[in-house]
Amino acid sequence: MGAGGEIAIEDIGLVSINVRMWRYLAVLYPTPGTDWRKYAFVLPVTAMNFMQFLYLLQSWGDLPAFILNMFFFSAIFNALMRTWLVIIKRVQFEKFLDQLSVLFHSIRDDSDEWGRNILRQAEDEACHLAILNLSASFLDIVGALISPLFREARAHPFGVALPGVNMTRTPVYEIVYLAQLPTPALLSMMYMPFVSLFAGLAIFGKAMLQILVHRLGQMGGEGQTVEEPEFRMLCDCIQYHIRVIGYVRRLNDLVTNIVAAEAIIFGSIICSLLFCLNIITSPTQIISIIMYIFTMLYVLYTYYNRANDLSIENFRVAEAVYNVPWYRGSIRFRKTLLIFLMQTQHPLEIRVGNVYPMTLAMFQSLLNASYSYFTMLRGVTNK
Repeated sequence: MGAGGEIAIEDIGLVSINVRMWRYLAVLYPTPGTDWRKYAFVLPVTAMNFMQFLYLLQSWGDLPAFILNMFFFSAIFNALMRTWLVIIKRVQFEKFLDQLSVLFHSIRDDSDEWGRNILRQAEDEACHLAILNLSASFLDIVGALISPLFREARAHPFGVALPGVNMTRTPVYEIVYLAQLPTPALLSMMYMPFVSLFAGLAIFGKAMLQILVHRLGQMGGEGQTVEEPEFRMLCDCIQYHIRVIGYVRRLNDLVTNIVAAEAIIFGSIICSLLFCLNIITSPTQIISIIMYIFTMLYVLYTYYNRANDLSIENFRVAEAVYNVPWYRGSIRFRKTLLIFLMQTQHPLEIRVGNVYPMTLAMFQSLLNASYSYFTMLRGVTNK
């Protein structure tokens, strides 16, 4: 708890797990005594990702092995990309979290019990989602870690190579395998916090819009007249909506490029894994690939579903403004309400590369594109 009873940013349930993790690792809020941690956290994974690239060059002739290791390389590269993005844009992320804290406390300290209840529900949802994401990611990587134990030939969980070194000979194989044992914890802390943070921030945006819809619904209710108090209430709703717009636009500025890159990476990975299913015969590898495909789908769905909820709630704000009993108000009230209605017609959404809106329709289009490229690739190779 901060001064005056304010909750610190790492205690806000919307982002608590992710911010606490990143603070400990010095990805966010580093201090002179902890700044080294982010390099100890990121640089070993960066080195492993480079060794994975060298392994890909060596396994070019074995198509199933190449595709499977390309998935691991791309997934870890994506995790690194997310983490480096937060490190490089640390100041912007910290300022945005400060804005989140201000908006959070303005709702928590308000007298509107309905709004506080919505805020508590949003916190619970974001917290449970973060725990689920970390748990699922950890178990997924543990599965990848133990899968080589069921293969006839020696193989590392994440294929790596060094020039002039036989990675399958004793004791090099054992040393590398032991070095990869911490990867479930490392990669889970690197991969999932960004997904969970994005979801938590989108959930909060949705909660703010729900509160705005509720406040608009209280205007001009039964037995009330739309006079000066109601006009002040309308002005407060307009100012609140402007703050929500600023919040969503800053969130979009932070994530728009990374979600665009991930749309390309994930679409390519799904296409490649579907193709790999058609050319492998090992039951262990088939199970692993199906699990990896569902992992990609889950991460994409988490992104696009939360962003889609935000867009839908914005449409409900426009409906709530339209349903305000304007006919009971003065000319000034009616004109102000009309301007507000025009303002709510502009889409409030997170965009992929500032071009395409993140909606479930876009999610479906991405999957359709991946499947189309898969069928084309399968048709070419079957000839």
